[in-house]
Amino acid sequence: MTVETPDAVVETPKTPKPGFYRDIDFDTYAGWDAANASTLNLFAKTPAHVRHNLDTGGKKRTKSLDLGWLFHVLMLEPERFKKDFVVPPKVDGRTKDGKATRAKFQAEHENAELVDIDTFSKVKAMANSLTTHPTAAEFLSGRGHNELSLLWVDRETEVLCKARIDRVGYENEWPVVGDLKTARDASRFAMEKAIASYGYHVQAAHYLAGLEALSPIPDGNPFRRFHFFVVEHEPPYCAAVYEITDEALEEGLQKRDRYLRKWRECNETNNWHGYPLGVEYVSLPPWAFKHYEDIS
Repeated sequence: MTVETPDAVVETPKTPKPGFYRDIDFDTYAGWDAANASTLNLFAKTPAHVRHNLDTGGKKRTKSLDLGWLFHVLMLEPERFKKDFVVPPKVDGRTKDGKATRAKFQAEHENAELVDIDTFSKVKAMANSLTTHPTAAEFLSGRGHNELSLLWVDRETEVLCKARIDRVGYENEWPVVGDLKTARDASRFAMEKAIASYGYHVQAAHYLAGLEALSPIPDGNPFRRFHFFVVEHEPPYCAAVYEITDEALEEGLQKRDRYLRKWRECNETNNWHGYPLGVEYVSLPPWAFKHYEDIS
C-alpha cells in the first residue's frame, strides 16, 4: 500500500522546496508563491481576475466563509478549535456586573476568537451530522493526514504548484483524497451543479496531480479516489458523500492543464488582460430558446 506522506516535517522558508508539508498553518501556506486550484479556476473569467486575486491575497472572510472555515477547523483540527475559539457568556453589557464579567472573560481569552452561541451550535450540529454518516465516519477516524500541504513542479509547464488537501486517508484500504464542503443543498443534483459552477473538478484534478507527482501509485496498487464530504448548513444538516467520476476528472484535468499554460504565458509576458476588446455578439444560452408548436 502506498505511503501518502513522509513522517518527517521539513522546516519551511517563504516558499520551500517541493514536497509534503504537515503542521503548516494556512497563512504560511497561502504565502507560498505557487499556483493553486482556486486561483487557476479564475482563468475561467480572465487573467485580470487571476492577477487581482494574487495582488489582494484572495477572498476576504465573510459570514458564510466563516461558517465553512469554522466547520473545517472543528473537523480537521479539533484541538485547535478548542484552544482558539470560545463562546462568550451571555451578559447584560449595560450593567456593572455584566461589563466586569465580559472584561474578565476577554482578558482570560485574549488570544482566542469569540464565536456567538448560535454559530457555535450550528457548527457542532453540522459536525455531528457528518461524523455519524457511516462512510464519512470511517474515513475521518481512520489512518490518514489532515490539512496536508503540497508543493510540486508541473511536468509539462514547469509551473510551481501548491495544494492544501483537507484529508488524505483510506476507505476499505482504498486511498482516498477527501474534501469537506458546506452547502445550502447537499443533494446530488445541487452538487453536480456546484462542481460545474465552482470548478471543483479542476480542484480534484489538481490535488490528484500533486499527489501523483510527489508519491506515484505503484503499478497494481489501488488508484486514488476523490470524495466530496458535503454537509448542509441549515437544519436538519443532512450530509452526503460523493465520488467524482473519471469523466469529470478528465475534464477537470484538461481545464487545469490549459489554465497552467495560461499561467505560464501571463507570467512570461506580464500581460494579465481582461475581456476581449471591441464588440462581440451576444445571444441566449441554448436552454433559453423555446420551440413553440404551430397552432392551427
